[in-house]
Amino acid sequence: MKTSLRWLLTLCLLLVVGAPVHAQEQISHGRFKNVTLYRPQGEARQFVMLLSGDDGWMRGVDRMAQLLAAEGAMVAGISTPRLFSNLEADGGSCVFPDGDLENLSHYIQGYARLSTYHTPILVGYSSGATLAYAMIAQAPKGTFAGAISLGFCTDLELEKPLCRGEGVHFSPRPGGESVDLIPTKKLLAPWIALHGASDQVCDTSAAQRFAAQIPDAQFVLLPGMGHDYTSAPRWQAQFVDAYTKIATSSTISMPPPPASLADLPLVEVPAQKNAPWFAVMLSGDGGWAGLDKNVAAALAEKGVPVVGLDSLRYFWKARTPQGVAMDVDRVLRYYAAHWKKPQALLIGYSQGADVLPFAVNRLPAASRSLVAHTVLLGLGENASFEFHLGNWLGAQRDALPIRPEATKLTAAATLCLYGTDDADSLCPKLPATSVTAQGLSGGHHFDGAYDKLAELILHRVTAQ
Repeated sequence: MKTSLRWLLTLCLLLVVGAPVHAQEQISHGRFKNVTLYRPQGEARQFVMLLSGDDGWMRGVDRMAQLLAAEGAMVAGISTPRLFSNLEADGGSCVFPDGDLENLSHYIQGYARLSTYHTPILVGYSSGATLAYAMIAQAPKGTFAGAISLGFCTDLELEKPLCRGEGVHFSPRPGGESVDLIPTKKLLAPWIALHGASDQVCDTSAAQRFAAQIPDAQFVLLPGMGHDYTSAPRWQAQFVDAYTKIATSSTISMPPPPASLADLPLVEVPAQKNAPWFAVMLSGDGGWAGLDKNVAAALAEKGVPVVGLDSLRYFWKARTPQGVAMDVDRVLRYYAAHWKKPQALLIGYSQGADVLPFAVNRLPAASRSLVAHTVLLGLGENASFEFHLGNWLGAQRDALPIRPEATKLTAAATLCLYGTDDADSLCPKLPATSVTAQGLSGGHHFDGAYDKLAELILHRVTAQ
């Protein structure tokens, strides 16, 4: 009943105001040309990336975008065939569109100056529906909040195949111009498929069997619907309901920080075992995902609880070295008491590593005495204290040189780990009196050697 009422209110809003009801503009970035941006009436509560079908941006997907905007989401409308064309024109034997989509999400949300970063929700129609599923299967956990597929086909027509991720599997079709997707055993984000009962383009039975093999996937059958979504009353209520489920789950999946630290984007990773330390970890500029999340999990497995600071959201507004130090001080003091541990590890990756020397050098003596060791992962040359669009284009406006701060550190208490293929790392260029530098195979992401990083960190601390 609540769902029906919600849908009727949304429909009335669209009818009263007229279509389109939200300001639209077009943005181009990287592989994405003429992305249509739909802004909600007030502050955006979510961010949605809407992937079109084979015919590009048309009436059906435009209506979807307007519905989502009426629900408070900022929507980026993406032409799937144009994206496929750009991917196939690039070099390489396979493609990672999940990284391109995440980059676009950062760019647009920064361009729109949203008050915080929203983990994007993927919505796709037809070929875009298949791509939306493939992206949450391919991407690391935390990249996307979830996906909704309307008119999902079990095959993907892409001449250059997707790079195989942990969850995206497929078998090539004869001729090599498309692949049949294989259901994953586990999705790292929720997926809801809405499908017309009379769909003659994407076989309904095949789509339903596919979804049934994926734990926690939801398949919603739309009576009287085929593959054409221009007749909005037949699918709008179910569509809004699916969106609400994923939007709600994305906001409750992360427990809130304690009240005294409510202004900071923190993530707690508790540990079952009982090591003498806890860790405070500042993430890279992509937010709390990938390396940050996996290294934290590896440390927690070894008994070290971790509190993570999401750098993407934290530096969404301008910070200062002194301000970062004050916030790290608050976190250290709170969790030393909360977890009843007398020693802390300060860990930073990428942007988090870049700002950490500034913070360490400005900590009050009391909290500085809690720090058993500082660990810098993938340290760069300059530190940025605010998110800028230029950061994703290779430029760092208003960045501060790290070397003067890093040289104030002591090698006995500072470990600087870097990938030997990472030519931009400052670690091997610093004096041996300031840091203990150690190179690992790989580049800036350490080739995914998360357990190895955790082992090196703990070996260093226990050897003291």
